[in-house]
Amino acid sequence: MHALSNNPVYDICLSYQKTAAMAAAVKLNIFTVIGSSRLEAGHIAERTGCSTRGVRILCDFLCVIGLLEKNNGLYFLPDAAARFLDRSSPDCMADIIDFFGAPATLSMVMDDPALYVRSGGAAGVSHVSPDNPVWIAFAQAMVPFAAVEAKRTAAYITKKALQPRTVLDVAAGHGLFGIEVAKLRMEASVTAIDWPGVLEIAKQNAAGEGLSARYSFLSGNAFELDWGCGYDLILLANILHHFDPDDCVRMLQKAHRSLGARGSVFVIEMIPNPDRVSPPEQAAFAFFMLATTPHGDAYTAHEYEAMANRAGLSLADSMRLLPTAQTLMVFSL
Repeated sequence: MHALSNNPVYDICLSYQKTAAMAAAVKLNIFTVIGSSRLEAGHIAERTGCSTRGVRILCDFLCVIGLLEKNNGLYFLPDAAARFLDRSSPDCMADIIDFFGAPATLSMVMDDPALYVRSGGAAGVSHVSPDNPVWIAFAQAMVPFAAVEAKRTAAYITKKALQPRTVLDVAAGHGLFGIEVAKLRMEASVTAIDWPGVLEIAKQNAAGEGLSARYSFLSGNAFELDWGCGYDLILLANILHHFDPDDCVRMLQKAHRSLGARGSVFVIEMIPNPDRVSPPEQAAFAFFMLATTPHGDAYTAHEYEAMANRAGLSLADSMRLLPTAQTLMVFSL
């Protein structure tokens, strides 16, 4: 994304405007309206039911920050916007703004940043009740973000000729990781764990893929539930980063106890390099955890391996789930 100026301080101070502009454009469907066309502000305004002045100023700002381009008064999509923000694209992830740009999320991050830095964490979502709609909004918003990761995880299973028959998806959310495995392996049955309201999203997604007969549910706190045992594959996708190392070990110990003799635990996470400042997307994730969780972090690969070792698990393999920023770490007994 382009800077507003050559002064990084000025640019950072006004970064909230970038979020607002993208949120407005997604809500008004501007990227999809433009699509592969080149349109004047008046035509975009007519198709979106907005004022021409409002559209012109918004679209000019989107050009400044790199989400649109303009030539001879006509607006068009650059490659990144065409791929990630046009709803006709299979890689569209426009709806993630519904969570990352939501008032509740912005409030957690912006209300008192100095406080969570002093405290080393924030109450954040830990004070949100399990039946709060924020969890459902999160599960829905993350679907486009997680879809590619889930497909790449399933591709790894194919590459390694794994044949899981019993799969446990912990903190399943939208359920896509387990769903992709079930689509790949017709003999596989999936058990999803999450809060009751969130499991409705996973249930709908599983039904949409014709998987209801092979998809079951355990509702409640993953730390407190009895997971069962003998699973061929346990999915811990984007969950461990919410906790401190001791709680991560607790969850990995539960995975150990629930795993079959030849089973695997898949940990899918944003993992920075040992220097913790690169790559940028993975390294920056730690700050979001500081602002929104009491003890969460972006752990390095070495840290995840050490936690797994404490739980009695050994690293079997690791790979980036390109083109995403996620890494898959595979652990076994």
